[in-house]
Amino acid sequence: MNLFQEIWKLEGLSKRARLQLLRECGYDARALRRVYSGFFSGFGNVPGIGTTVETYESAPTWARHPMLLWAPGQISSAMVDSTNTPTTTIRPGLVLGIITATGLWTNYSPTATDGSQVAQGILGVGLPMLDPFTNTAQTKVWGIIVGGPVQASKLIGLDLQARADMVPYFRFDDFATVPGTGYRFPWTNFMSKTAAYQVLAGDNFTLFDNVGATGSITFTLPAIANGYCFGFRVQADQTVVVASSEGANMIALNNAVANSVAFSTASQKIGGMVMVYTNPAGTKWIV
Repeated sequence: MNLFQEIWKLEGLSKRARLQLLRECGYDARALRRVYSGFFSGFGNVPGIGTTVETYESAPTWARHPMLLWAPGQISSAMVDSTNTPTTTIRPGLVLGIITATGLWTNYSPTATDGSQVAQGILGVGLPMLDPFTNTAQTKVWGIIVGGPVQASKLIGLDLQARADMVPYFRFDDFATVPGTGYRFPWTNFMSKTAAYQVLAGDNFTLFDNVGATGSITFTLPAIANGYCFGFRVQADQTVVVASSEGANMIALNNAVANSVAFSTASQKIGGMVMVYTNPAGTKWIV
């Protein structure tokens, strides 16, 4: 019966469309509607105007559906809409990310460290996370919008970092009035490290810092290839070294064959920052 419940609670569909979808799934839609009307319609309540259950008058996209790119995805039972009441009722337009370890979609959070700090899609249709029988959140299977024209003001949880993540795949309606909307922000991720770290290819466009470090840290760059860009900022008063894996292929101040660069001078560390990127040939790290 869970499939019936999910279809019957779909927002944005007319009653006729719901019934048609139920018939296509093999249900006697009219009979089931009568049986389950108590769950969804307020059947049996005292007559009169009641409390609003859920309202949305928001269209997160600004084009016809054929212009949108949809992908199926499993949604984590822990996903919430933090500015809605209840937070388990997810509104259309919520910005989403993917939890790296599980592959599950969840609400985007710029301070997360599980992968969902990278915005990769939006919820196109409202979704209740609670099962009506058990009143517990369930993992869902739902359609995710992963590209196309969107209305920035209607996206929930959108910030500049999320815009930077989404620009390659989404077309924002306010691109002409918001500076930088049409271009990738330099950083799509932020990481703090307190010990030596081997930078990975998957860390591309990450800004690293040493918040919390109590000693020197060496960041070793990945095997050189074109298209890489990393940033390193010193926030704790400790030495930070950025080193090449191959050696002698970094172009630094007055040195075209440097092995590494470092912030190591006493009283000149905090606030230091360097951007390191590769040349188009993928043969040199440019500092």
